[in-house]
Amino acid sequence: MKKPSYLWAAGLAVALLGPVPAAAAAPGDVTATECLRGGGLLIISADGPDGTLTKYCRGGTHDGKTVV
Repeated sequence: MKKPSYLWAAGLAVALLGPVPAAAAAPGDVTATECLRGGGLLIISADGPDGTLTKYCRGGTHDGKTVV
């Protein structure tokens, strides 16, 4: 299955922004770089009426984990 190119661009942009300090990460969280290196794809969705962004890893070794 071919993945849309805009998803790869979004994943790369998030990866280049850098990780959040480790103190903010919960035990099951991964960084964007870890997700991409593990063969996953970053999924970013706007949730709630205020447009809060939720990021998680889809596929690869970190499938389903929250991306910080």
